Amino acid sequence: MPFVASTSKHPTAVLGAVSGFFLGNGESLVLLNRLNVVSLFSETAEALEHLRDFTLFASLKYVEALPLFDSKGSGRHVAFLFSVKQEVSIVAFERSVDGTIEMITLFHGDVDTCFYQERPNEASLCCSGSYQTSRNDVLPLVTFSIHRGSVFLFDVAAAIAVYGGKYRNASLVLEKLFSPEYAQQVLRKQKKQTLFVQGHLNASELDVRSMIFGPYDSEKNAAALYVLYADSSSKTHVSEYSIYIGMNEEQHRGQKKNIWPWLPNTLDVFSRGDVFRRKAVFLANVETNACLLQVNSEGLFVLGPQLMSFVSWKIASNQSTMSKNVTTLAFPSFSAYVEPVCSASLPNRELLIFFWDGTYVKTALQEESEGLNSNKMLLVNLAISSLRTIPDSLAILGGGHCVIGSRMTDTLWLKWCTGESGVLLENCGPVFDLTIAVDGPRMGVIASTGVGMGGGVSLQRSAVNFRHDAVIDNLLNVTRLFAAGDIVILSFPGYSRVYQFQNTPNMTTIKELSESPFDKSKVTLSLVYVSERNTFVQVTSVGVNVVKGGKGVYIICKNEFGIQHASANANLRLLVFSSSRLVSVVDLNTHHTRASLELENEVSCLVISSSQGFVIGEWSSGAVCLYEIQDGEIFLKGRIFCSATSCSMCILSHLHTPRLVVGLLNGYIADISLEAMLMGSAARETLIRMQPVQLFNLESHNAVLCLGEVPLIIILCDTGFQLTGIDFNDVAACAIIEGSHISSKYIFLSQSENSLAFGNIVDLKKLNSCFLGLKATVTRVKYIAWWNVFVISVRRNEKDQVLLLMGHELANSWVPQNELFSIELLENERCVFFETVVLGGSNESPNGNEADKDKAILLGTTFAFPDEQLPRSSRFIWYCVEQGKLISERPQLRQIGSKDVEGALQCCCIVPNYVGRIALGINGCIALYSWNAADSVFVAEETICIGTIVTRVLPIFQGDASYMVAFDARHSCFFIQVDTIQGSLEIVARDSEPRGVMDGAVFQLGNIYNICFGDDYYNFFCLSRGASTLPSVSNATSATVSSGKLETSAQYHLGDMVTAMQLGSFAPCSVTNIAVPIPTTLIPGICGPQVVFGTSHGAFGTITPVSNETYLFLKALEVAVSSVVPALGGFEHVTYREVLRAGQERGYSRNASFENVNVVSSGVFDKRRKRYLSRCVCSGDLIESFLTFSQTIQQRILREAESRIKSCYFSMNSTLGEFFEHNDLDNSFAERSDAYLDECKTIGDLNALFSESGLPTLPLTREAVNEFLQNMQRIH
Repeated sequence: MPFVASTSKHPTAVLGAVSGFFLGNGESLVLLNRLNVVSLFSETAEALEHLRDFTLFASLKYVEALPLFDSKGSGRHVAFLFSVKQEVSIVAFERSVDGTIEMITLFHGDVDTCFYQERPNEASLCCSGSYQTSRNDVLPLVTFSIHRGSVFLFDVAAAIAVYGGKYRNASLVLEKLFSPEYAQQVLRKQKKQTLFVQGHLNASELDVRSMIFGPYDSEKNAAALYVLYADSSSKTHVSEYSIYIGMNEEQHRGQKKNIWPWLPNTLDVFSRGDVFRRKAVFLANVETNACLLQVNSEGLFVLGPQLMSFVSWKIASNQSTMSKNVTTLAFPSFSAYVEPVCSASLPNRELLIFFWDGTYVKTALQEESEGLNSNKMLLVNLAISSLRTIPDSLAILGGGHCVIGSRMTDTLWLKWCTGESGVLLENCGPVFDLTIAVDGPRMGVIASTGVGMGGGVSLQRSAVNFRHDAVIDNLLNVTRLFAAGDIVILSFPGYSRVYQFQNTPNMTTIKELSESPFDKSKVTLSLVYVSERNTFVQVTSVGVNVVKGGKGVYIICKNEFGIQHASANANLRLLVFSSSRLVSVVDLNTHHTRASLELENEVSCLVISSSQGFVIGEWSSGAVCLYEIQDGEIFLKGRIFCSATSCSMCILSHLHTPRLVVGLLNGYIADISLEAMLMGSAARETLIRMQPVQLFNLESHNAVLCLGEVPLIIILCDTGFQLTGIDFNDVAACAIIEGSHISSKYIFLSQSENSLAFGNIVDLKKLNSCFLGLKATVTRVKYIAWWNVFVISVRRNEKDQVLLLMGHELANSWVPQNELFSIELLENERCVFFETVVLGGSNESPNGNEADKDKAILLGTTFAFPDEQLPRSSRFIWYCVEQGKLISERPQLRQIGSKDVEGALQCCCIVPNYVGRIALGINGCIALYSWNAADSVFVAEETICIGTIVTRVLPIFQGDASYMVAFDARHSCFFIQVDTIQGSLEIVARDSEPRGVMDGAVFQLGNIYNICFGDDYYNFFCLSRGASTLPSVSNATSATVSSGKLETSAQYHLGDMVTAMQLGSFAPCSVTNIAVPIPTTLIPGICGPQVVFGTSHGAFGTITPVSNETYLFLKALEVAVSSVVPALGGFEHVTYREVLRAGQERGYSRNASFENVNVVSSGVFDKRRKRYLSRCVCSGDLIESFLTFSQTIQQRILREAESRIKSCYFSMNSTLGEFFEHNDLDNSFAERSDAYLDECKTIGDLNALFSESGLPTLPLTREAVNEFLQNMQRIH
């Protein structure tokens, strides 16, 4: 099953922040690590200014700023990047002539001395320092940890020299970034140095908490590394290591040789004479919980939750380990136990320390002026304050700002002198849970995001946020809506009603006028207000009525044919209306007719384009014509023909170019610029609905609203337009309020609710987030469609709290909320799941159709204690929802009963086709419970052990059989059969690979079940199981025969850890809906429901299943695009998308130089590499970047894509699915000869296949591919 993986919202967490002069011009910049994005900000007088984002094909783990300056101070900082795939990159930044900032790769490579891949979270220590060479040059050095017990040393200058030796223009690049002398004499002469050196820590250092380099001293080619650790007796010490870099041959010969040369001394000796040696315990018995080291020019600081210890460099070298003169300072007492997480040195001997709760302390180092020891240093707390953040990293800039990076909450900037702060980068926090709210064809994704005070519930959807200010109900049969000045006119069949805004000191009200100069006896077609003349112009079905000074006069009457269409613009002083085939143009200043025109066909719609022009749509011909008025005459300037008659039109300005958007009767919209229309170009048409498209111009937002049962908003962009929705069940008419004294700017008419809504569009973009902050971590959220409510679990200090939220309250999160209904759990009780169930029902569908009295909500909880690794006791409770008797009353949860369970309860699901049964995930087991109606309680039946910790159980509805899919935190997933006759459970199939899964989704396509999930190595997998091979419940023998493993049909490295996954969509309408089939009409080949997911770093994405033909086209385009996209930092897309697993060959172990002489080993290596290749998944983000390239590059990409499509198609000797499974599409195939191609297959066969699937045919054209990709952007 092929898929397209797209990012709907990029990660917002910041994993690291460093500062430096990255542009080499004295401008202080800060660099943020946002997992797969590197962001640069510059410091201004008041705040920080965003410069540019660089998207990398890597998930970064460490980032460091490294100084490369000569003796004159000329140079710059470069950035050290380390990815979770153990790749190292050194990059520099340069401002080009046009002002854009470019990234330049100075080094990229694997850690060659680390042979295997470790888990991404195995170790997290990294620091940088400097050492002085024998030539008195100061060069940077980086040490980092990959696994426990050792560190890796990286010589930056040597790496730049070795990497630059592979390229001819490396000298020119270095001389551009640095001075020529420094580039040639320093950076280019480090080639003989070892790049990576592994140093093993002392065996007594069991728990290494922090490490940092000391300042370089007079000793050449040496650096001091200080390590904070805890030993076996839980005592905390600081040890000192000496690192010798680049020893020459004379120094190497002078070293003492090992007595037993056959035994490697891993503590001291490494290749080329480099030495990593532990000197001694620098400081013994510091604070037991000390967790952070910090150095400055004065000495070393050891930071703990309670104390800060300081040792001066001046006196430390003359004292023993046990008698060092240590200065300590107690931090102010905190209400709870908090640890310091980051710190930085400030000018004037000051230190800034941040604790994990957001508290920061500024400490100063002072010399003792009185006393016996005048050299003693004192520590003084200068200031203490708090920020609303959970800090992880800290970067200091020279202008008085600092940046506090956070994984969990917003990244902030702070003026450390004054205490002023602000938000630099908003972060929604990690995603804990997802639920899908379906409302007809529309769909909303609700996520529980954030930690602590930043926690809450977030509504993610392709719908703009509308702030409701007021509502008028009980309005029936309204057909049109107009607003001008302080007047609002509602048009009904045969008549109109007039309303007026009235201002009071406290509010603005609207009142219907019983008597007014406006004509209420006719249908109103247009209304405009000319403020300079204080005049209203009302166009009715019989003429033009001018209202001024309380009197209305018809200046034009059309009693014979009447007026069908009208468009007026007060700014342009123009009115255009049509009466049958006659079009008239009226000057709003003089009220005189400027010109008239009689057409061959009747007018279907019209709109004003300028002060001298207008556009008209005609019946019958499907023509849309652009006219211009010159000296009282009307001339035709441009014409396009559409596939159907136009019924509405709007003109918007995008990039200072007017664009015409036409809604057609067949559900298409046509898009063309007026300039292209003058040149005779054709319009692009896109199908967006199955009804006629009525458009309304949202002028202030430069967007168009599509009226109807499912309202859509068209947002113009550089690559065409994007589609999103709006928070209304339906919109029949809309009007813009022009009065500046009125806070509301829009009026929307809903026919289904018979109401007018006054308010504002708060945020207009493709994917919107509506956040409801609860100031606590929300661990679980569930939408209950039966009662249109959300059930939410909120994490408190001692116990969890369950809240009930009504559906409309989440969409209108800016409205002050009343006190929510809540249920307090018992002490130490934590919520683990919500599930809907019909008590004693058949559960034939997920929602059930039984009476309301049988519907219930299951709440699963565990009792968690700090001294228990896993809870030993749990329970699940079932509630019913009681609706309030009044509309204003909130629904409430009423407990029906509960059941105690032994073990750690994790998840639950209904058992399909098995009356009254539920399945619980307890520890590593699946337990079956049945509903006993007599006692109104659940009774345990059958239990089966499948893994370690069951994280999710999903039901599968197939005929009269009963199956479930279970996900495990260590053993991937299992396909489980329920024997509904004997009540037994049996594992039908399982995944043979040990993968850690937190959540997943299952959907059926044909006779295949597709199991999608993400593992704890940032990968995405899809496992397949044929429904036809599933055993019958009455045939135990077939169950044994067909039991086996689940086949991996797709695998892909996402680069982020999936924490929640559901079947759903961020698109305005779901793929599976039939009312507005937008996604399936936009993108051919969508063959199943979309899957949405959230990640631990705050990202949201979409997985879209596509057909084999669509995948072949997209994959060829992806590979072609990747060949022209620059590999920033040296990180390549193909390597990035290979799945990540512990134990993969890294470094020297990937060197299979002996394969040529050993045929067996060659096959083993080849088979092993193929296990990790990306398969049947392509990157939607990379493919869509095709739209950003110039025409020349696009043509080059298309020629490469064509060649790859032909190569794949003509190399295929099986079905497309089998071909994808056994071939690597990222590597090119050999082209067949022309004679063989004619003999086997032809381009016509390939085009027939693509044409049947609705894909662009060969030869590929820019226009066809651009349109296809623009449509693809609209489905996620």
